Amino acid sequence: MNENHQRPPWIIRTYAGFGDAESSNRRYLENIRNGQTGLSVAFDLPTQNGYDPDAPMARGEVGGCGVSIAHLGDMETLLAGIDLSAVNTSMTINATAPFLLALYLVLAERKAVSWERLRGTVQNDLLKEFVARGTNIFSPEVSLRLSTDLITFASENIHHWNPINVCGYHYMESGAEPHQEIGYAIGNALIILDSIRPSLNKDLFETVVKRISFFINSGIELVPELCKIRAYSRLWTDLCKSRYDIDGVRFRAGCQVRSLSLTAAQPENNIVRIALEALPALLSTNARVQALQLPGFREALSLPDEMEQTLSLRTQQILMHETKITDFADIFAGNPVIEELTTKTMERARSIALNLHSVGYEKTIECLYVDLTKALLERHRQIESGKDIVVGVNKFKEAVGLSEQLSSPPPTAQDEKFEEERIRNVVRWRANRDPITMRVARERLEAAVRNGKNIMPPTIELARAGGTVGEWTSIIELATTGRYNVRLNLQAVSTLTPSRVLRDIRIVLGKAGLDGHTNAIKLLAIACRNAGMEVIFSGIKLSPAALIKAAIEEDADILGVSCLSGAHLKVAEDIL
Repeated sequence: MNENHQRPPWIIRTYAGFGDAESSNRRYLENIRNGQTGLSVAFDLPTQNGYDPDAPMARGEVGGCGVSIAHLGDMETLLAGIDLSAVNTSMTINATAPFLLALYLVLAERKAVSWERLRGTVQNDLLKEFVARGTNIFSPEVSLRLSTDLITFASENIHHWNPINVCGYHYMESGAEPHQEIGYAIGNALIILDSIRPSLNKDLFETVVKRISFFINSGIELVPELCKIRAYSRLWTDLCKSRYDIDGVRFRAGCQVRSLSLTAAQPENNIVRIALEALPALLSTNARVQALQLPGFREALSLPDEMEQTLSLRTQQILMHETKITDFADIFAGNPVIEELTTKTMERARSIALNLHSVGYEKTIECLYVDLTKALLERHRQIESGKDIVVGVNKFKEAVGLSEQLSSPPPTAQDEKFEEERIRNVVRWRANRDPITMRVARERLEAAVRNGKNIMPPTIELARAGGTVGEWTSIIELATTGRYNVRLNLQAVSTLTPSRVLRDIRIVLGKAGLDGHTNAIKLLAIACRNAGMEVIFSGIKLSPAALIKAAIEEDADILGVSCLSGAHLKVAEDIL
């Protein structure tokens, strides 16, 4: 044991948010009482996609897979009784990150907490939304501009805040190998930094570089994942020195273990998987993540209930306090196997990162979509063939222990009364504002967007005036090119599967509701093509009317609808 190499414990987080602000606040306070040291806020899909609860596109999704936050009153309720100067808050928010951060900053003012005392992160990584998660709202050009406005403003005004969490996590969830996850994430970071660099002086640019943080994945393959995190750390420090001549840049990262490894079959096995997947992120003293969040073990079935979140919290506490892993120096330093694989992973990642950096933001989106589709299909084939064993799924499938009891998830569906109350709430909120203050705030934000000014100051003004997330989004839409409608890239799928000459069945596939994850629909498209069908993608985040229109226009025999977030009940009802 070497006392000189001890490091402070990591921040323990639980990714949480469900229903309205009041119920989520109760969960946060309970988690803090149980020993959680940081907040990780999960927002519902309407909030992430810039819709207020009364928007038609929000139907069936309000509060469904995260907390519904439309305005300052909601944020105040969400964080009631929580000292913002004493908690590190992570907000998983991207396209609407400027507005949600503005709400947080105005709330801090109301609580008389200086921005200098705030610590936390907004995810604010739009590139991965275009290729892996789908909550992008605006065009790539506008998205990059809004993201970099936030980064610049926060670096100047909120000195202990991480203005972006560059995500590698979602690439691994889509099938990427360790070196690909690193390369995609760091390539994205380089693109963002180079887009900001010309507008900043040297000192402020260095501040921005040092505030960049990452959100990474940790899987169950212990040695490759351990080497991946070490390679992340070395490559980031190396590139910041070689490209920007900035010394001493520390790799700063939060981590969630791999959610897609968690199975619906024999869900109690996931308790073991989660604990093992946490180890690579914690074992290397000099490449340990600064924050960790663990999912509920029934994530494949439902959102985590209080019991599951407490178990995730206790898992981290056992790792931190009982294993004594923080008491030792880097036990892997100099190990030939670890060093060789770390170096190999790092150099392969470097090549990918520099290649993406060279092609730019929009071309990177195209490249990643195709690459991730191929990786997803290969991962799926490995499991289907039995080459990769997944316990309880393709081997050792006999139910044991608690499996039969745990197969049915607890009820989580939001009833219509809840949605109606959220609609009444936002209508009341709008009615009680000062209309002149609101008009001025709206005009200033629109002018800033049109004139190329930083959008954060007028966004904060809009939050103070009582603006809503839907109104903020509408202003940006009006002042730019509107909402950016993404059509799934059929070419990325068609290149993977041989076409058949005869196609008797035509199927239109589309994503209904606001969830933008495309892994499942891509696999479905491949399966349909293999069965000899003609597959037509109609797009993502579509209304029932848009899906029906696409099916009629394409003279489809079958309409296939993918909906991950639980809105399928209302979507199916509307379609039928």
